[in-house]
Amino acid sequence: MSLTGPRSQRTLVLALLCVASFAVVFNNLIITPILPEISEDFGVRVAVAGLLVTAYAVAGGIAAVFSGPFIDRLGRKPVVVAGMATLTVATAFSAAAPGFVPLLLARAMAGLGVACLTPAVFAAVGDYFSYEERGRAMSWVISANTSASIFGVPAGAVLSGVFSWRWTFVALAVLLVVFTWLLFRKLPADPPRRADGRAGSGMAAIPRVLRDLPTSAALFSNYLSTSYWFVFATYMGAYFHDEFGVAKWALGGLTMTMGLGVLLGSNAGGRLADRVGKRPVILWTSLTCAVFIALTTTAAVAMAVGLGFLFLFAVSGGARFASSQAIMTEMSPDDRGTVMALNAAGQQFGIVTGSVVGGLALEAGGYAALGPTAAVLALVSMAMYGLFVEERGPAGAGRGELAAE
Repeated sequence: MSLTGPRSQRTLVLALLCVASFAVVFNNLIITPILPEISEDFGVRVAVAGLLVTAYAVAGGIAAVFSGPFIDRLGRKPVVVAGMATLTVATAFSAAAPGFVPLLLARAMAGLGVACLTPAVFAAVGDYFSYEERGRAMSWVISANTSASIFGVPAGAVLSGVFSWRWTFVALAVLLVVFTWLLFRKLPADPPRRADGRAGSGMAAIPRVLRDLPTSAALFSNYLSTSYWFVFATYMGAYFHDEFGVAKWALGGLTMTMGLGVLLGSNAGGRLADRVGKRPVILWTSLTCAVFIALTTTAAVAMAVGLGFLFLFAVSGGARFASSQAIMTEMSPDDRGTVMALNAAGQQFGIVTGSVVGGLALEAGGYAALGPTAAVLALVSMAMYGLFVEERGPAGAGRGELAAE
């Protein structure tokens, strides 16, 4: 069965995948603006409250490693719906948490939901869209998660400021209930996969995927790309505040600047990748990421210059992300869910690695060291693709015929 319905149906499927992607990033970022209020409410230090982010990322990363075989065996739709339902329950528990430890456990539970949801969404894009159109489809999904940082998180911060951080979680939980219902009722059943004994073969899929050198190299490269992003992103607020005197209330504009850059880059990069190939776009944008992030902390003589370099870095990063997600869906089509789950796990652990490496660089060389450190990781990421990863072409063309319109 291939999904070849009317344009309205194809648009609906893409919109549903975008909704799921939006929910993931909203959950990932919503802690940032409400962390000080949570810290004060529960009487814990801000550094301790930061464990809410760590618990979310670590639980999600570990669970994502093992979620892939289930995604391949059970199908994309059941896992997407189950992941969204788990995220909904975890968010409701977060709103009602009577203390810091219960909230910590609720955030870890949210990480488990994301561990299922994220790779299943990207695997579904690989199933439903032909390879020639997949970069464009990925750009829409990435645009949806970027919009969460541009619009969703600031709205949640306002709600927290007017009422409390609990009401932010309440509003998000209500939204997630609607999303879960939409995905359950409207997302089509999975396109059939090959019945050759490989797909859905359980945990054996993980070592099978990792033994393939190009796939492993691509996974490691993507892990590095998340790492170099968070080398700087973790400390960019402090950098612009301390170096250029940006007021604390205005630091949210940095996230919006990066979000707009990713939005532009993912759309342009995804479309370009469909025309010239995903691999060339990944190589060139990895290089430009290295250049612009290095310049951000070493050559920014004024705040406007620094913001300009940051925006160009985000544009390059968005283009790379759309292209890399598209190429990953075709590295091992029969184990697509497993590949995307391992990719999601690498991204979660990349967040942790980036924040740690950035902290070490900051201690050793001050803010000026952040950009060059991130640039080195970007160049290593580029080298991994250049040396070991070949684009495996439209091998999956025709597996799903859902055009990205």
